[in-house]
Amino acid sequence: MNYQSFKDILVCPECSSAVEETSNGFSCIGHCKCQYPIYHQVPVMISPKNPVFNFADFADGKPPTIFFNSYQNPILQFFKKIRPDITLNVASKKNYAAIATQLQAKAAHLATIANQSQPIRILVIGGSIDGNGIRELKDHLPANTVMVESDVAHGPNTNIIIDAHQIPFKDESFDLVIAQAVLEHVLDPFACVKEIERVLKPGGLIYAETPFMQHVHGGKYDFHRFTPLGHRRLFRNFREENSGLVAGAGSMMAWSVMYFITSFAPTKKINKALSYIGSFVSFWLKYFDYLLNKNKGSYDAACGLFFLGKKEPGYTLPDNELLASYIGQKS
Repeated sequence: MNYQSFKDILVCPECSSAVEETSNGFSCIGHCKCQYPIYHQVPVMISPKNPVFNFADFADGKPPTIFFNSYQNPILQFFKKIRPDITLNVASKKNYAAIATQLQAKAAHLATIANQSQPIRILVIGGSIDGNGIRELKDHLPANTVMVESDVAHGPNTNIIIDAHQIPFKDESFDLVIAQAVLEHVLDPFACVKEIERVLKPGGLIYAETPFMQHVHGGKYDFHRFTPLGHRRLFRNFREENSGLVAGAGSMMAWSVMYFITSFAPTKKINKALSYIGSFVSFWLKYFDYLLNKNKGSYDAACGLFFLGKKEPGYTLPDNELLASYIGQKS
């Protein structure tokens, strides 16, 4: 999908004014007059005043190697393919299937409204590659769906480059926003969630997966972790539809063993080698999640969490209700 399908809802990320398409990209028609280039058919809608990213970062169209380890050597490709995953994701596929069902019902309802021609719109933040289980959603979307897959990197799916602190779309534009394994990599997750709330329609859904007890996996672009209550408070302005564990204490232990092994590495090259070896040593621990996730104590030691919420104007979860919702076993 290219940007033509969503350019009508674009705004300037710097001043929130409308933009118009030019021969080289997009131009703000408001007071800031910022210019936004298009590289490799992908608009770069990041403010020129952004302190972290600049347009030159995206000109070559290549994904950053920190998140995309694509090897050309067939031997390295083989070893990457056989390397076991140390996380047992027990939630994503099921959650995406439930979201697809909700969107199908919404589309059917809209089809019954006279003169209703608006598509279902989805914004994926950090969507340059498919997240775990998201194919279950993509394969069951209503026919009139527009899926905007954004990131701060070029990738196989990227059709717009944005910074989630300044989402360049009009208010109340989307029916669903997805932030899967993203909010740990942003400088201010609370500001990003406020932006998500802004661009969601009333009744729109937010789906997020975020790590709790997980080790550094994004180098210098890895900032935050959330307990279950911390994660819920992050989304306090959303009515909860569902929440729970993405991966439990078994996956957490697999990460811990692998990172214990890599902590002996004196160099980055040795770290990579030990990480590869460590994944074979520790991966089997993740299967304890099938047993441990049934216990409330797993919420105190979870590897990752998910939250599905609905935008309900005027709703805010009171902090006393937040505290009363604790379901772990540590008092």
